[in-house]
Amino acid sequence: MSSKIKISIIIGTRPELIKISSLLRRLSMSNNFEFQFIDTGQHYDYEMDKIFCEELKLPPPIFLDLGSSTPAHQVGRAMILVEKQLQPFNPDVALVVGDTNSTLSGTLTAIKMNIPVAHLEAGLRSFDRTMPEEMNRIVVDHVSRWLFAPTQQAIDNLVAEGIEKDKITFTYDIHVDVLNDHFSLAKENSKILRELNLDKFVLITCHRQSNTDSPENLANIVDALIELAKNFTIVFPVHPRTDKKLKEFNLYEKLVSKSNIKLIKPVGFFDFLNLMGHAACVITDSGGVQKETLILKVPCVTIRENTEWIETIAAGANVLAGTDKSKIVAEVMRMAQPDFHQFMQMVRNPYGNGETSQIILNRLSSDLHQK
Repeated sequence: MSSKIKISIIIGTRPELIKISSLLRRLSMSNNFEFQFIDTGQHYDYEMDKIFCEELKLPPPIFLDLGSSTPAHQVGRAMILVEKQLQPFNPDVALVVGDTNSTLSGTLTAIKMNIPVAHLEAGLRSFDRTMPEEMNRIVVDHVSRWLFAPTQQAIDNLVAEGIEKDKITFTYDIHVDVLNDHFSLAKENSKILRELNLDKFVLITCHRQSNTDSPENLANIVDALIELAKNFTIVFPVHPRTDKKLKEFNLYEKLVSKSNIKLIKPVGFFDFLNLMGHAACVITDSGGVQKETLILKVPCVTIRENTEWIETIAAGANVLAGTDKSKIVAEVMRMAQPDFHQFMQMVRNPYGNGETSQIILNRLSSDLHQK
């Protein structure tokens, strides 16, 4: 093989773009690797992806413009598009992130081409096989050559499923790399707190299909926000799918009518990081946000029935409220108080000190240079 290891990084969503940013930056500075950066475009707003790359000072990806569709059509089309990029580059390893349809399609394409796969965020389990993401994680983990696990629980999950220990590397969590790289820059460069005239506020993100596509669940979340708006400003960057469903279920006007609820368009990474870091509490159905809030010492209420990031629950920094209006309201009111914020300052971060990217590159370099 050549003196440089050729690595194809395949992502498809903006959370994956953020997760991979620190690794991409280190790859750009390394003399040991040559890399190809593929964005399937599963999050189909090219302009927003472009803004994220510019903000994070990342190399522009090969954008495949996959767009939205049924899961089977999306995975199948992504495989065809990814294959066309992998063939001429002929990588030594394909690296995928997380649990999306792009993660699955990148993995299946690579193994069909006899390209070994490295999975970042391996071993996470919600133990809810009705979640599409859960099935994606399981499939990807069982066919990957390298499994980069962020927690001991993730390692235990993989071992319990019969996966060989020599495939597993304990990396800690790459979100710490990202936050270490960018939080101070976010505070310096983001003007969103001033632009929205924010003091004490609650931030919400909501995009999961189980919430957005259920009229009952989405109505409960909306009712909780309206109740919380009696005590806090609510900042809600509205995902395009959530926006569509709020209007379809006649819920959008209920939120717009409340002056203390600020519905805004999705924001760039620095603005979101600044909002998250200064919120009294964060409500979310995102996995990544649950971790990020703990790292930033901000309390989190998760509007799901389960989580892959059980360490956040064990630490007391996060609580599962589902879509029960009363529980969402009660938990936010409890966790947004000054005494709970004092508790948050003492919470231990179980996700490492920001060396995950280097651990991954060291393992790949060691294994592939032995070939």
